[in-house]
Amino acid sequence: MDDVSRQLEVLCVGEALAVTYPLDDLASSAAPRLIVQTGGAESNVALHLAVQGIRTAWWSRVGSDPFGRKVVADLQVGGVDVAWVRIDESHSTGMYLKDSRPDGSTFMHYYRSGSAATHMDAADIAEFPLSEVSWVHVSGITIAISPAAARMVEALIDACREQGVSVSFDVNFRSRLWSVETASVALHRVAQRADLVFVGLDEARAIWGTARVEDVFARLDAPSIVVVKDGDVGASEVDRRGSAGVITFESTPPVQVVEVIGAGDAFAGGYLAGLIRGEDARARLRRGHAAAAWTIGSWDDVRPGHEPAPFCTSISETP
Repeated sequence: MDDVSRQLEVLCVGEALAVTYPLDDLASSAAPRLIVQTGGAESNVALHLAVQGIRTAWWSRVGSDPFGRKVVADLQVGGVDVAWVRIDESHSTGMYLKDSRPDGSTFMHYYRSGSAATHMDAADIAEFPLSEVSWVHVSGITIAISPAAARMVEALIDACREQGVSVSFDVNFRSRLWSVETASVALHRVAQRADLVFVGLDEARAIWGTARVEDVFARLDAPSIVVVKDGDVGASEVDRRGSAGVITFESTPPVQVVEVIGAGDAFAGGYLAGLIRGEDARARLRRGHAAAAWTIGSWDDVRPGHEPAPFCTSISETP
């Protein structure tokens, strides 16, 4: 860390990965060319916050390899402060491959076991610029990738409580990383400690058996704000910062979908940007929808070159 004084608003903590996908039609190419981009829940959120003018830093461990350099460079070009990122000389940067199938679906091949980010631990928190931020954003993926990373998240929340920093938590349940039984308990424990929680209705149903939005609100009764996303139906927020919880719903605008990967991260980044800007519930939900709509109009986890309009009613971008 250098001596330059920084004034940040959000610190996003979690693994970023190199993302590859084919440039060529797999059906007609025996040796398709691959493009390399950057993905990962917390780094995606950081990029969405930065593009909307929120001063944001990202922290993780990356390998001392070309993928690690690519990840850090992409975040920096996107306007995210990467001054505190740890370069791990002993472990490689994680990556995943998007494998587009003939039926239009996409299968993900992950190569992240033992990655640099899985070696995050509670001792790393001493390096975080917590005295300079108002919010910390983490996700359930970090809890799942290793026991050490899970302990880091718990210790980070403790540190945030001590320093008056608010915690934003995206549940982000990934069945390929852990079992429903294990995830159900761990994700609920961390969500209950956060100030702001994002969760999809589908994933809440899978891990907690909550069939309705109201059931999710009841299950997560401790956070000040809970946002439940229901795909192309809409998103609902309960805001308990007043004397009683106020529920707001905003429907999802019509969108031309190219690929849905990254939509949840985009929504979280857009919504959190609106919250930090002091927008009301409806406006920040719309901002989340707009960011998600822009992202799913491309193959990129974070679609570059655009600041989503917060009050759009219809988005139909041509990829």
